[in-house]
Amino acid sequence: MLPIDVIVAPFQAGALGSRVGKGPYRLLEEGLVEALRRTTMDVAVVEIEPVDAFEGEIGRTFEVKRRAAAAVSAATINGRFPLVLAGNCNTSVGVHAGIGDSNVGIVWFDAHPDFNTPDEATGGYFDGMGVATLAGQCWHRLARSIPGYRPIDLSQFVYCGIRDFEPGQREKVEAHGIQAVYGGTDGIDFVGALVSRLDTIPSKVLIHLDLDCLDTSVGLANDYAAPGGLSVDQLSACMAAVGKCKRPAAMTIASFDPDLPGSGAIAAAGIKAAQIIAYSVQSRRKNSS
Repeated sequence: MLPIDVIVAPFQAGALGSRVGKGPYRLLEEGLVEALRRTTMDVAVVEIEPVDAFEGEIGRTFEVKRRAAAAVSAATINGRFPLVLAGNCNTSVGVHAGIGDSNVGIVWFDAHPDFNTPDEATGGYFDGMGVATLAGQCWHRLARSIPGYRPIDLSQFVYCGIRDFEPGQREKVEAHGIQAVYGGTDGIDFVGALVSRLDTIPSKVLIHLDLDCLDTSVGLANDYAAPGGLSVDQLSACMAAVGKCKRPAAMTIASFDPDLPGSGAIAAAGIKAAQIIAYSVQSRRKNSS
Protein backbone atom coordinates (compact mmCIF):
# COMPACT_ATOMS: atom_id res chain seq x y z
CA MET A 1 0.00 0.00 0.00
CA LEU A 2 1.42 3.37 -1.02
CA PRO A 3 0.83 6.05 1.62
CA ILE A 4 0.15 9.44 0.04
CA ASP A 5 -0.25 12.89 1.56
CA VAL A 6 -2.38 15.07 -0.69
CA ILE A 7 -1.15 18.51 0.34
CA VAL A 8 -3.64 21.21 -0.59
CA ALA A 9 -2.27 24.72 -1.21
CA PRO A 10 -5.32 26.53 -2.67
CA PHE A 11 -3.84 29.99 -3.20
CA GLN A 12 -3.55 32.54 -5.99
CA ALA A 13 -0.93 35.10 -4.97
CA GLY A 14 -1.57 34.11 -1.36
CA ALA A 15 -5.34 34.67 -1.63
CA LEU A 16 -7.36 31.62 -0.61
CA GLY A 17 -9.56 30.04 -3.30
CA SER A 18 -9.18 32.75 -5.94
CA ARG A 19 -8.79 31.93 -9.65
CA VAL A 20 -6.23 29.09 -9.86
CA GLY A 21 -6.57 28.81 -6.09
CA LYS A 22 -9.90 27.08 -6.82
CA GLY A 23 -8.15 24.36 -8.80
CA PRO A 24 -7.09 22.16 -5.86
CA TYR A 25 -10.66 22.12 -4.54
CA ARG A 26 -12.03 21.17 -7.96
CA LEU A 27 -9.58 18.26 -8.26
CA LEU A 28 -10.78 17.03 -4.87
CA GLU A 29 -14.43 17.48 -5.88
CA GLU A 30 -13.82 15.51 -9.07
CA GLY A 31 -12.67 12.53 -7.02
CA LEU A 32 -8.88 12.61 -6.93
CA VAL A 33 -8.66 11.10 -3.45
CA GLU A 34 -11.23 8.42 -4.23
CA ALA A 35 -9.42 7.54 -7.47
CA LEU A 36 -6.21 6.97 -5.53
CA ARG A 37 -7.91 5.05 -2.73
CA ARG A 38 -9.51 2.66 -5.23
CA THR A 39 -6.04 1.28 -5.81
CA THR A 40 -5.69 0.40 -2.09
CA MET A 41 -3.54 3.44 -1.47
CA ASP A 42 -3.53 5.05 1.97
CA VAL A 43 -4.43 8.67 1.24
CA ALA A 44 -4.52 11.52 3.77
CA VAL A 45 -5.43 15.12 2.97
CA VAL A 46 -3.33 17.91 4.51
CA GLU A 47 -4.53 21.46 3.88
CA ILE A 48 -2.26 24.48 4.24
CA GLU A 49 -3.95 27.10 6.36
CA PRO A 50 -4.66 30.67 5.11
CA VAL A 51 -1.73 33.08 5.07
CA ASP A 52 -3.70 36.31 5.40
CA ALA A 53 -1.53 37.55 8.27
CA PHE A 54 1.41 38.02 5.92
CA GLU A 55 1.86 41.27 4.03
CA GLY A 56 1.25 41.53 0.30
CA GLU A 57 1.49 39.06 -2.58
CA ILE A 58 5.18 38.43 -2.05
CA GLY A 59 4.97 37.92 1.71
CA ARG A 60 1.95 35.63 1.49
CA THR A 61 3.34 33.59 -1.40
CA PHE A 62 6.66 32.93 0.32
CA GLU A 63 4.79 31.80 3.41
CA VAL A 64 2.88 29.32 1.22
CA LYS A 65 6.24 28.01 -0.01
CA ARG A 66 7.55 27.68 3.55
CA ARG A 67 4.44 25.77 4.63
CA ALA A 68 4.54 23.58 1.54
CA ALA A 69 8.18 22.75 2.30
CA ALA A 70 7.27 21.78 5.87
CA ALA A 71 4.36 19.59 4.73
CA VAL A 72 6.43 17.85 2.05
CA SER A 73 9.28 17.30 4.51
CA ALA A 74 6.91 15.74 7.06
CA ALA A 75 5.43 13.44 4.41
CA THR A 76 8.86 12.38 3.17
CA ILE A 77 10.20 11.69 6.66
CA ASN A 78 7.14 9.55 7.39
CA GLY A 79 7.58 7.52 4.21
CA ARG A 80 4.59 9.07 2.47
CA PHE A 81 4.50 10.35 -1.11
CA PRO A 82 3.78 14.12 -1.31
CA LEU A 83 1.19 15.04 -3.95
CA VAL A 84 0.77 18.81 -3.82
CA LEU A 85 -2.32 20.48 -5.27
CA ALA A 86 -1.28 24.09 -5.70
CA GLY A 87 -2.76 27.25 -7.07
CA ASN A 88 0.44 28.92 -8.22
CA CYS A 89 3.36 27.16 -9.91
CA ASN A 90 5.94 28.76 -7.66
CA THR A 91 4.71 26.54 -4.81
CA SER A 92 7.09 23.96 -6.31
CA VAL A 93 9.99 26.00 -4.90
CA GLY A 94 8.78 24.89 -1.48
CA VAL A 95 8.03 21.36 -2.66
CA HIS A 96 11.58 20.92 -3.93
CA ALA A 97 12.99 22.30 -0.69
CA GLY A 98 10.85 19.94 1.36
CA ILE A 99 12.18 16.83 -0.39
CA GLY A 100 15.46 17.48 1.41
CA ASP A 101 17.81 16.14 -1.26
CA SER A 102 19.97 18.35 -3.46
CA ASN A 103 20.37 15.56 -6.03
CA VAL A 104 16.76 15.70 -7.23
CA GLY A 105 15.92 16.43 -10.84
CA ILE A 106 12.86 18.36 -11.94
CA VAL A 107 10.56 17.55 -14.86
CA TRP A 108 8.54 20.73 -15.46
CA PHE A 109 5.40 20.43 -17.62
CA ASP A 110 4.18 23.91 -18.57
CA ALA A 111 3.22 26.18 -21.45
CA HIS A 112 5.61 28.80 -20.02
CA PRO A 113 9.19 28.69 -18.75
CA ASP A 114 8.51 30.63 -15.50
CA PHE A 115 12.15 31.70 -15.75
CA ASN A 116 11.94 35.48 -15.23
CA THR A 117 13.74 37.46 -12.57
CA PRO A 118 12.03 40.65 -11.38
CA ASP A 119 14.31 42.71 -13.63
CA GLU A 120 13.44 40.57 -16.65
CA ALA A 121 9.66 40.39 -16.23
CA THR A 122 7.82 42.76 -18.54
CA GLY A 123 4.40 42.27 -16.95
CA GLY A 124 5.41 41.88 -13.31
CA TYR A 125 3.77 38.45 -13.03
CA PHE A 126 5.20 37.00 -9.82
CA ASP A 127 4.27 33.41 -10.60
CA GLY A 128 6.47 33.57 -13.70
CA MET A 129 9.56 33.61 -11.46
CA GLY A 130 9.38 30.12 -9.96
CA VAL A 131 12.14 28.48 -11.99
CA ALA A 132 14.40 31.53 -11.64
CA THR A 133 13.89 31.28 -7.86
CA LEU A 134 14.67 27.56 -7.91
CA ALA A 135 17.86 28.35 -9.81
CA GLY A 136 18.97 30.94 -7.26
CA GLN A 137 18.68 33.85 -9.68
CA CYS A 138 16.36 36.05 -7.59
CA TRP A 139 14.62 36.56 -4.23
CA HIS A 140 17.76 35.29 -2.51
CA ARG A 141 17.02 36.22 1.09
CA LEU A 142 13.35 35.18 0.97
CA ALA A 143 14.25 31.93 -0.77
CA ARG A 144 16.69 31.10 2.01
CA SER A 145 13.80 31.46 4.48
CA ILE A 146 12.21 28.32 2.98
CA PRO A 147 13.28 25.30 5.08
CA GLY A 148 15.60 23.10 3.04
CA TYR A 149 15.97 25.51 0.12
CA ARG A 150 19.05 25.01 -2.04
CA PRO A 151 19.43 26.50 -5.55
CA ILE A 152 19.21 23.83 -8.23
CA ASP A 153 21.74 23.18 -10.95
CA LEU A 154 19.84 23.72 -14.21
CA SER A 155 21.53 20.64 -15.68
CA GLN A 156 19.11 18.72 -13.41
CA PHE A 157 16.06 20.30 -15.06
CA VAL A 158 13.89 19.34 -18.06
CA TYR A 159 10.97 21.30 -19.54
CA CYS A 160 8.12 19.67 -21.43
CA GLY A 161 5.56 21.64 -23.45
CA ILE A 162 6.90 25.18 -23.16
CA ARG A 163 5.79 27.28 -26.11
CA ASP A 164 4.44 30.67 -25.00
CA PHE A 165 7.25 33.15 -24.43
CA GLU A 166 7.71 36.79 -23.52
CA PRO A 167 10.51 38.52 -25.46
CA GLY A 168 13.87 36.99 -24.65
CA GLN A 169 12.53 34.06 -22.64
CA ARG A 170 13.25 31.27 -25.11
CA GLU A 171 16.70 32.73 -25.71
CA LYS A 172 17.37 32.64 -21.97
CA VAL A 173 16.34 28.98 -21.71
CA GLU A 174 18.66 28.12 -24.60
CA ALA A 175 21.53 30.24 -23.26
CA HIS A 176 21.46 28.26 -19.99
CA GLY A 177 21.51 24.98 -21.89
CA ILE A 178 18.32 23.71 -20.26
CA GLN A 179 16.91 20.52 -21.73
CA ALA A 180 13.50 21.32 -23.23
CA VAL A 181 10.77 19.68 -25.27
CA TYR A 182 9.12 22.62 -27.01
CA GLY A 183 5.46 22.64 -27.91
CA GLY A 184 3.74 24.76 -30.50
CA THR A 185 4.45 22.48 -33.46
CA ASP A 186 1.99 20.00 -34.97
CA GLY A 187 3.02 16.37 -34.83
CA ILE A 188 5.72 16.63 -32.18
CA ASP A 189 6.56 13.37 -30.43
CA PHE A 190 6.39 14.67 -26.86
CA VAL A 191 6.98 11.25 -25.32
CA GLY A 192 9.99 10.30 -27.42
CA ALA A 193 11.54 13.73 -27.07
CA LEU A 194 11.05 13.71 -23.31
CA VAL A 195 12.48 10.22 -22.83
CA SER A 196 15.59 11.18 -24.77
CA ARG A 197 16.20 14.02 -22.31
CA LEU A 198 15.45 12.23 -19.05
CA ASP A 199 18.82 10.48 -19.08
CA THR A 200 20.49 13.84 -18.46
CA ILE A 201 18.95 14.39 -15.00
CA PRO A 202 19.17 12.52 -11.67
CA SER A 203 17.20 9.33 -11.11
CA LYS A 204 15.09 10.91 -8.36
CA VAL A 205 12.71 13.63 -9.55
CA LEU A 206 10.07 16.17 -8.66
CA ILE A 207 7.31 16.24 -11.26
CA HIS A 208 5.76 19.66 -11.74
CA LEU A 209 2.50 19.68 -13.72
CA ASP A 210 1.11 23.06 -14.73
CA LEU A 211 -2.11 21.98 -16.40
CA ASP A 212 -1.71 24.60 -19.12
CA CYS A 213 0.83 22.23 -20.66
CA LEU A 214 -2.32 20.74 -22.19
CA ASP A 215 -3.42 21.99 -25.57
CA THR A 216 -6.29 24.46 -25.67
CA SER A 217 -8.34 21.91 -27.63
CA VAL A 218 -8.66 20.02 -24.32
CA GLY A 219 -9.77 23.14 -22.45
CA LEU A 220 -8.44 26.33 -20.93
CA ALA A 221 -6.49 25.43 -17.81
CA ASN A 222 -5.98 29.09 -16.91
CA ASP A 223 -5.96 32.59 -18.39
CA TYR A 224 -2.52 31.97 -19.94
CA ALA A 225 -3.36 28.76 -21.83
CA ALA A 226 -1.87 28.56 -25.33
CA PRO A 227 -2.30 26.31 -28.37
CA GLY A 228 0.36 23.79 -29.34
CA GLY A 229 0.39 21.76 -26.13
CA LEU A 230 -0.03 18.12 -25.18
CA SER A 231 -3.15 16.06 -25.74
CA VAL A 232 -4.55 14.13 -22.78
CA ASP A 233 -3.13 10.89 -24.17
CA GLN A 234 0.28 12.49 -24.69
CA LEU A 235 0.33 13.80 -21.13
CA SER A 236 -0.59 10.36 -19.76
CA ALA A 237 2.11 8.72 -21.88
CA CYS A 238 4.69 11.27 -20.69
CA MET A 239 3.76 10.61 -17.07
CA ALA A 240 4.10 6.88 -17.61
CA ALA A 241 7.52 7.42 -19.18
CA VAL A 242 8.72 9.56 -16.27
CA GLY A 243 7.42 6.99 -13.79
CA LYS A 244 9.21 4.21 -15.65
CA CYS A 245 12.53 6.00 -16.16
CA LYS A 246 12.79 7.87 -12.86
CA ARG A 247 11.95 7.62 -9.15
CA PRO A 248 9.30 10.25 -8.37
CA ALA A 249 9.98 11.93 -5.02
CA ALA A 250 7.03 14.33 -5.14
CA MET A 251 4.51 15.78 -7.56
CA THR A 252 2.89 19.20 -7.87
CA ILE A 253 -0.28 19.88 -9.87
CA ALA A 254 -0.84 23.60 -10.35
CA SER A 255 -2.34 26.51 -12.27
CA PHE A 256 -5.86 25.20 -12.86
CA ASP A 257 -8.75 27.69 -12.91
CA PRO A 258 -11.94 25.61 -12.97
CA ASP A 259 -14.11 28.59 -13.97
CA LEU A 260 -12.84 28.45 -17.57
CA PRO A 261 -14.16 26.31 -20.46
CA GLY A 262 -13.21 22.64 -20.53
CA SER A 263 -12.56 22.40 -16.81
CA GLY A 264 -14.00 18.88 -16.56
CA ALA A 265 -11.56 17.52 -19.12
CA ILE A 266 -8.67 19.41 -17.54
CA ALA A 267 -9.49 18.02 -14.09
CA ALA A 268 -9.78 14.48 -15.44
CA ALA A 269 -6.37 14.78 -17.13
CA GLY A 270 -4.79 16.00 -13.90
CA ILE A 271 -6.31 13.17 -11.87
CA LYS A 272 -5.17 10.61 -14.43
CA ALA A 273 -1.63 12.02 -14.32
CA ALA A 274 -1.61 11.74 -10.52
CA GLN A 275 -2.83 8.15 -10.70
CA ILE A 276 -0.11 7.18 -13.18
CA ILE A 277 2.66 8.60 -11.01
CA ALA A 278 1.20 7.06 -7.85
CA TYR A 279 1.01 3.66 -9.56
CA SER A 280 4.63 3.94 -10.64
CA VAL A 281 5.79 4.79 -7.12
CA GLN A 282 3.75 1.93 -5.66
CA SER A 283 5.16 -0.53 -8.20
CA ARG A 284 8.72 0.52 -7.43
CA ARG A 285 8.14 0.04 -3.70
CA LYS A 286 6.65 -3.43 -4.26
CA ASN A 287 9.55 -4.46 -6.46
CA SER A 288 12.13 -3.24 -3.95
CA SER A 289 10.51 -4.93 -0.95
